[in-house]
Amino acid sequence: MSSFPFFYPVFTSKLHIWFDRTKRNSRGTIKYDLDQAVFLLAAMRILRPMSKSKTFSARDELVFDFTGLTLDDIYHSLDVLADKKKTVISNLNKNLEAIYARVKTIAFYDVTTFYFESFDSDELRARGMSKENKTNEVQVVLGLLVDGEGIPLDYELFRGNTSEMNTIIEVVNNYKTQNNLQRVTVVADRGLNSHLNLKSLTDLNFDYIVAQSVNRLPGSIKEKVFSDDNWDEVFVSSDFQETFKVKTLDQSSSPELDNKIIVTRSAKRHAHDLKVLNERIEKCRQLVKRGTGAVNASIKHGVRQFLQIKKGAKIEYSSNEKLYEKRRKQAGYYALISSHKNTDAMQIYRDLRRLWHIEECFRVMKTNLDACPVYVWTPKKIRGHFLVCYLALVMERLAHYRIEQAGIDLSGEQVIEMLGQAKMTILEQDKSKKTLYLKQGISANTEKNNAYSAAVDELMRVVGIDPPAAIEDSIGLARKMKVSSNMKLVI
Repeated sequence: MSSFPFFYPVFTSKLHIWFDRTKRNSRGTIKYDLDQAVFLLAAMRILRPMSKSKTFSARDELVFDFTGLTLDDIYHSLDVLADKKKTVISNLNKNLEAIYARVKTIAFYDVTTFYFESFDSDELRARGMSKENKTNEVQVVLGLLVDGEGIPLDYELFRGNTSEMNTIIEVVNNYKTQNNLQRVTVVADRGLNSHLNLKSLTDLNFDYIVAQSVNRLPGSIKEKVFSDDNWDEVFVSSDFQETFKVKTLDQSSSPELDNKIIVTRSAKRHAHDLKVLNERIEKCRQLVKRGTGAVNASIKHGVRQFLQIKKGAKIEYSSNEKLYEKRRKQAGYYALISSHKNTDAMQIYRDLRRLWHIEECFRVMKTNLDACPVYVWTPKKIRGHFLVCYLALVMERLAHYRIEQAGIDLSGEQVIEMLGQAKMTILEQDKSKKTLYLKQGISANTEKNNAYSAAVDELMRVVGIDPPAAIEDSIGLARKMKVSSNMKLVI
């Protein structure tokens, strides 16, 4: 059996109290242990992501006793989660504040899409602009908000054809209202930067830091961007291989907005941008040489942006060399807009760069947690599925944060792989009728086995679990796992 305790203290955060109360207040509509059902779904989404039916079938391979659950209970719990999403996240966030020093006044937002292996549309699923180049399947849009440590704060699902530009205000305003915050700084990438969004954020008493495409700046501002004048600071790496310059322009992005434009230029970024740019224009030129058929068959946006249609009756393509030269001039430059007019420009830039946390969250959801393709079909169960994935993401990211804070250099994938190998075997009951559990090794090699056991024990201590001894009885093991009274062990 899998030892399976690692994520339980992270998961509960007193959520089991709320799940138990919800069952009691359901007037008999919830007859099963809701806490058990949701924990099984969320923890297995991390350790062995698979369909709901396969998760149910694997329940007897675990050290916790889930035999009281039925497959119908598993699916019904998704409906409960869909109905109670705001309350679940509110309770989770309150309890997370007691676990680490969460800063709530700065929030990082971005959007991604999750596809279905289906062509059927409904109130959630629809064809739209896919982040995964899925041109035919329906999808949903997910807007995610995380804190500065990369641990989720809130999320929302939108219909699959919703423009990402139209999602940010609803999500961040809900977060601010539910947490009774007077002012929050929202950090977002340039795909969410529009005049309307910045105006709405201002009207709703938000501050903001958003990336800005240099290409979309007015001509008068571009002149200042590319000017050699007024660079405030120049940072040089210790090996003198990289220079980094920053300057603040003396005007706002719009007469209606009170903000400042910050521009940075990096020698390292310049080299990277030129490399990508040259690869794309070369592929474009090769496509043009191969003819119209090859161009029409290409779906790569990065290449197609440099194509243009020649004038004439017959459709022919050529490479857009003027656009290429324009982008060459912009290589290495990075712009952003912020309402923090009195804050140090480099601090604002560092805050924007922390958006990588949310990109990592999306990667974890799609790769580690296998959140898509989605195999439930009704809107309510889809919403429940994504709340399960959100809970799993919180557990994984919080555990990763604690491990990182402890100075342990392990990726999320490595942690999950190690935990997947942690097994326990039930021995015969002893004379006192207690069930005994034996820790299993992973190798006949004693040195390798001891090293693995020590590493897993260290991970458990980091997340607040006392590592089990080589042999444990059911009472001692339950105490070390800090399980709630209704989360029974297999005996």
